[in-house]
Amino acid sequence: MTSMQDIRHNSALCAYRLPMGAVCTGQKVTLRLQADPAQVEGVTVRIFINDQGQDHPMALDREGLWSYTFTAQAAPGVDWYYFIIHTIAGHTLYMGLPMGQTAGEGQLYDGPPCSFQLTVYKRGFTTPDWFKRSTMYQIFPDRYSCGDRAGAQEGLEYHRQMGRLVYPHQRWDELPLYEPLPGQPYYAPCDFFGGDLKGIEQHLDDLRDLGVTVLYLNPIVEAASNHRYDTADYKKVDPVLGSEQDFIHLCQKAATKGIRILLDGVYSHTGSDSVYFNKNENYPGPGAYQGKQSPYYKWYQFGADRDDYKSWWGFDTLPEVDEEAADWQQFVITGKDSVFNTWLARGAAGFRLDVADELPDDVIEKMRTALKRHSKDDVLLGEVWEDATIKESYGAKRTYALGQGLDSVMNYPLKEGLVRYLLGEQSAGALVDLLLMQRVNYPQHMYYCLMNLLSSHDIARIRTRLATGLTGQGMDRPSQVAATRAITPAQDQTAAARQKLAMAAIFSLPGVPCIYYGDEWGMHGLQDPLNRGPFMRRDRDMASFTKRLSAVRAGSDALKTGHVGFVHYDDDLLGILRLCGREHDFFGAPAQNGVTLTLINRADAPCTQTIDLHAITSGLNAAGLHLLRRHSYALAVDLLSGHSVDVARSKFTATLPPLSAAIFQLKP
Repeated sequence: MTSMQDIRHNSALCAYRLPMGAVCTGQKVTLRLQADPAQVEGVTVRIFINDQGQDHPMALDREGLWSYTFTAQAAPGVDWYYFIIHTIAGHTLYMGLPMGQTAGEGQLYDGPPCSFQLTVYKRGFTTPDWFKRSTMYQIFPDRYSCGDRAGAQEGLEYHRQMGRLVYPHQRWDELPLYEPLPGQPYYAPCDFFGGDLKGIEQHLDDLRDLGVTVLYLNPIVEAASNHRYDTADYKKVDPVLGSEQDFIHLCQKAATKGIRILLDGVYSHTGSDSVYFNKNENYPGPGAYQGKQSPYYKWYQFGADRDDYKSWWGFDTLPEVDEEAADWQQFVITGKDSVFNTWLARGAAGFRLDVADELPDDVIEKMRTALKRHSKDDVLLGEVWEDATIKESYGAKRTYALGQGLDSVMNYPLKEGLVRYLLGEQSAGALVDLLLMQRVNYPQHMYYCLMNLLSSHDIARIRTRLATGLTGQGMDRPSQVAATRAITPAQDQTAAARQKLAMAAIFSLPGVPCIYYGDEWGMHGLQDPLNRGPFMRRDRDMASFTKRLSAVRAGSDALKTGHVGFVHYDDDLLGILRLCGREHDFFGAPAQNGVTLTLINRADAPCTQTIDLHAITSGLNAAGLHLLRRHSYALAVDLLSGHSVDVARSKFTATLPPLSAAIFQLKP
């Protein structure tokens, strides 16, 4: 019987799959398998399209590999395949993947295995080039900066007059409210620090100096809470934050600094205390709660009486909308004065769709159409927590990552993979498996737009996670506060070193590196609302390092839109290779010639490793391999430290201190 080493297929190597990666509809695909014909009498590839499997015999090609070429399906979808090997000795073997893996190096099994993924996306799908090259900064508006304290107080009084619970903080350095106010039975997100749009505008120079080119703002529309995911008026800026004119001016001023603004779009539900539902009767005119005479009645789904309505995850303060309702679609998406058109006209460059999984695919496609009609440079980004190419929700396979809906998604799997690697919970090899799956499975234009985050308003801050290992899940809020306060200076120092490695990774990978406000200053916090503390400057060294990383990426076409390859040398040492040709990047756009190699050593001990650049092949397509092999190098300069080492025959030796990263630029 043949051995594991004699039979091989790796979907992340173009020697075995051409083209390597996702393919567009109607594109030719060649699958190849290495197996000694002296020991194997035949190979079949079983391809699953729309869950229907069909066997196809493979033939030996001129290079002695078993090969099969076919045309990808005409409709976007996700196909799967594995191999069936018939040996001369009469055995039947199967080549596929381990459970949980969808790309990479195949393994042999005695029975049908897990399959390799082949993503087929809509021909012609592209994403904005500017976004691929951008650096993002996420702001929770109430907690970033107050530029007009009197205006914020007037806004709070507006909410008080409506009978809403309002708790203004007296000092900026207080913790967010995390328990019920005295006399209240439940915690409510009713505390305000007074951050506003003018405060953001006053810090645009700081953001530009950090290298930020796109701001993502959590909801800014009028709402009863501080997080504003309970929309009260889609077209009005919350008065605590300012006015519509303040937003227009912010966008105009940001544009002069080279910064665009994305808004959080919360469209699966509204607040019960809103113009549209009006359960509290705070707004003139009938809302849906008042009955069928309301123009918004058809937006919602009522049962036996008006208190029996469908709500988001059972929260009666968040009545769910019917996104297929024609009136709702016209108001939000398709109408001349729609919510989309209103904010785009005011200067927004696109939207992040809250809970994108809960919006039907056809609705997301209509949103894309409306957005791109305004400008092809506008961005539609979705909140998706898993691999978006194979996401299933509400019994349906989602298609929003197949070139018909979203430009990008929030890359939570990358964040979790990096954290587990840095905490020693998984090896560098396991992280490379994840990186390769994303490289191979996402459409290329989406892959280079993925929002590569380390923290957000919905998860623990990266500094706290790396200091404690905790996520905050399953802990009550007082326990979360206690755990954060218990972090020792030594733990914080180790977390800072690890955070630098995580930052180096997201600034080296394809996609859009995203900084959650205050992370660059080492802010702490576990789960909501403790991850939403007021902006504080803690760690000046982290801020300097982040600025340095951002400048390095900004000055390198290779780090933004170059080809990518991955390597791991042991459980601790990770390598990310990026390269551009003499005239073009991965997409054929004009680019400066360049090759970089980011090395990350998570170990507590120094590491010395001989690097063979030409041996880094996983993740590179045929064009990338050609570029890599035609380059000649004489010097490798670490762009972070300035240190250099000699290169001979594409090899050099690098020494990394404990818990450190280097970004080597290869020079001729």
